Amino acid sequence: MEKFYIITNDMKDANRKITVKIKKCIESYGKKCYLEEQPEEGNFSKIKIPKDIDCVLTVGGDGTFIQASRRLFGRELPMLGINMGTLGYLTEVEVQNVEEAVKQLVEGNYTIEERMMLYGSAAYRNVRDVALNDIVMTRSGSMKIVHFNLYVNGEFLNSYDADGLIVSTPTGSTAYNLSAGGPIVEPTASLIVVTPICSHALNSRSIVFADKDEIVIEIGAKRENQIEEAVIAYDGADEVPLHTGDRIRIKKAWETAKIVKLSKVSFLETLREKMKVNRHAKIVELINKYQIETQDELAEYLNEAGFKVTQATVSRDIRDLKLTKVPAENGRQKYAVLQSAQNGMTEKYVRILRDGFSSMDMAQNILVLKTVSGMAMAVAAALDAMNWNEIVGCIAGDDTIMCAVRTVDDTILLMEKIKKLLEQ
Repeated sequence: MEKFYIITNDMKDANRKITVKIKKCIESYGKKCYLEEQPEEGNFSKIKIPKDIDCVLTVGGDGTFIQASRRLFGRELPMLGINMGTLGYLTEVEVQNVEEAVKQLVEGNYTIEERMMLYGSAAYRNVRDVALNDIVMTRSGSMKIVHFNLYVNGEFLNSYDADGLIVSTPTGSTAYNLSAGGPIVEPTASLIVVTPICSHALNSRSIVFADKDEIVIEIGAKRENQIEEAVIAYDGADEVPLHTGDRIRIKKAWETAKIVKLSKVSFLETLREKMKVNRHAKIVELINKYQIETQDELAEYLNEAGFKVTQATVSRDIRDLKLTKVPAENGRQKYAVLQSAQNGMTEKYVRILRDGFSSMDMAQNILVLKTVSGMAMAVAAALDAMNWNEIVGCIAGDDTIMCAVRTVDDTILLMEKIKKLLEQ
């Protein structure tokens, strides 16, 4: 590789310190490196890359990598993600390892992993785009459920009264699909996963289709002459309104995303580590919220929260977090975090916040945070575990968190705290 192009999420890399470091490192090997001009409000749609570029590097999180892969569709350029937050599924290179990563690139010590993408279209609404993670149809605004009709290869399969439907690639199976209860799929596979969101039926489950299948989702009408409103989003962005009768055709895209792999770390190892970080954040949240005295109690709380664990797993987590027993009410004991471990966990919470954060806004004493798709619950758990006095509590969806804050002044103060953490 001789020529490189760097796409930077300026919210993650303030003043582009890391980006400039990477550029200098590449140029020290006699290679050429170009920097993307800062886009307006994170809009990557205007990316213009020279024709002779050999590799694209993204600096940010998985969200930055995903959006860049969409806008680079058709160029067949290999991409390498530099991670500016917690462990990512797609951005494998940590900031402290960028020099070694550049060395591997210029020496040719890497492999290219191809990932399936999806193409969705509805010609009459001028909806045509690709997605690396997923294409999602969901209700628009109101709390009413939407009636969806699912067709496969022209044949009607099922109807769903639900908040939405997720059509996911194997890469996207660990994102929104996972949050909605869908299966995890090995990312290099070539399959299509359809998962309903909060379906109003007891027998609604995810369905896995072959990559050659064509999926058609129709916005149906629950009652005669009633207009249903929905939206379609590609990888959590570029929402387009839909109405009753609209049909979206989804199939495997004709090109793949090409991801540069430098390490020998398997997907399963990455998955284990990712799940452990999220589980640890949940454990700290639970022991701060409840009086938990035994491993069995902790395991029960974790299982209720969606973390399927055994006592052996809980025992290892207790050792990793250095939990201890402290006196509680009524002469009982409860688990607590040692101060030294708390400091270490705080750093993890900050990394989770940096990796998942997208934007924030306030309405009086309500703080609303937008996150990368599928990261809202992890970020909310991190915010709760930080024990900021300003926050009364958090409610999280897939990519949105609503924080109830004590006062308007506290909301402003909290936004400043978060901003400072992101800039560090």
